[in-house]
Order: sequence, then C-alpha cells, then structure tokens
Amino acid sequence: MKKTAALVILLLTALICCGAASADDRWDKMVAQMESREKIRNEGPAFLSQIALLAPAGSDAELWRLSYSAPSLQTAAAAGVALVKKWFPDGDPANWEEVVGFFPSNSYVPRQLVAVNALFNAVSALSRMEEGKYAAAWLMLRFGESSRGRLIFIYNMPEQFRKTLDRLIAETSMPGYWESDKIEGPWPFVPRYNGTVLYDRAVTENYQFLNGMGGIAGSGPYAWDRARGFVYRVIDPNNSIWIKGRD
Repeated sequence: MKKTAALVILLLTALICCGAASADDRWDKMVAQMESREKIRNEGPAFLSQIALLAPAGSDAELWRLSYSAPSLQTAAAAGVALVKKWFPDGDPANWEEVVGFFPSNSYVPRQLVAVNALFNAVSALSRMEEGKYAAAWLMLRFGESSRGRLIFIYNMPEQFRKTLDRLIAETSMPGYWESDKIEGPWPFVPRYNGTVLYDRAVTENYQFLNGMGGIAGSGPYAWDRARGFVYRVIDPNNSIWIKGRD
C-alpha cells in the first residue's frame, strides 16, 4: 500500500513538473510571437521607407522587370516597393482593388494583377533579406486586411510564393490566416494575352473573370486562366458588347 502511494505521489509530481514546463514553453512562445509582431509594426514601415529610396530610375515596365529579375535582392526589393508605393492608393496593399486599367495601357494585361504580383515580388525579395523580413511581413499584413485579397490571391497561389509565405510566417510569427486551398500557376503569375475564349468554357474551367477595367469580378469581358498563365477576351453570344471587345 505504501509503495502504491509513493508511486502515485511520484507520478503526480512528474505531471505537475511537466505541466509547468509545458506552461513555460507556451509562455516563451507567446512572448516571442509578441516581440516579433512588435518588430513587424515598428521596423516594417521604417525599412520600407529606406528601401524605397534605393529604387533604380526607370519606367514602370523597367521597375516591374527588375522586381523579379534584378541581379541583387536589394534592387529587386527596391523596385517592387517603388511600384507598391506608386500603384496602390496611399501605398497601401489593402487598396489593391482600386488599381485599375491595363499594363501597358494598350494591352490586355490587367494592371491589378501586375500590381499584386509586384507586391509579392517585393515580399519575396524582402523576406530573403535579414533586415527586410519584417517589412515583408508588414506588407502582407496590410494586404491581408482585404478579405477578398486573401480569397483571390492567398487561397490560390503559385507554389513558389507559397514557399516564400511559409518561410516568412516561420521566421516572423506573422499573425493571421494564410492557408491556401489550391496551388497552381506560373511564377510570376502575370498572364499573357492569348486571344478569345467562349464564356461557357471560361465558366467550365473555372477561369477568374475580370471586369472592363481589368479588375477581379464575378463576371466580365475578360477571363484569367491562372493555371496556365493566360488572359482572354470573353466571347458570349448573348452579350454583343463582350463580342466587340475593347478597342
């Protein structure tokens, strides 16, 4: 009986110690997360202001190209951040839906898609810079303020950026829900114009429709085949305006 009681006491003591250790681990993890989030808030915007000053001179087209193919991370980050500050109203990624038109203006490539891809290019470059990862997290947190932005561009994204996002979350404890339901499409994901497509096919193959100004929409005269990286003019026999297209 005494041996049994002694064993029970030892077991309870072990459980209490393990529970205390587990509680300590949780506390340490919570403190680390709070410190990381504080760094995102404080260091993120400040670093973005600094890196923007290093943006190379050039046209928007040149900045776009450099944002994903520059020979250095600093140049790629600076070019991407420069486009974010120029294209998003108030330089805030949360305002992505206000970016409209086509890029270049005489093309069928939606500026909205180019802008979001430029944002992701900036995040990719910044996340690989030790001093820039909190700025990358701050940009994503701003973008994540848009629930529609998360639905369109986070739940479905190319594999390359999914890896970037996972690494950024692990290194910065970036808060929020960032899960993806579908991984597809080329990187960069800005589509190439590929002619016309029938409305019924666009619906059947789950293309993303775009409105007349190239913005994400439930239906419209343009469609984005994000899996293959193409954008089309939509032909709908029941809609004569869509058949005519944009001059």
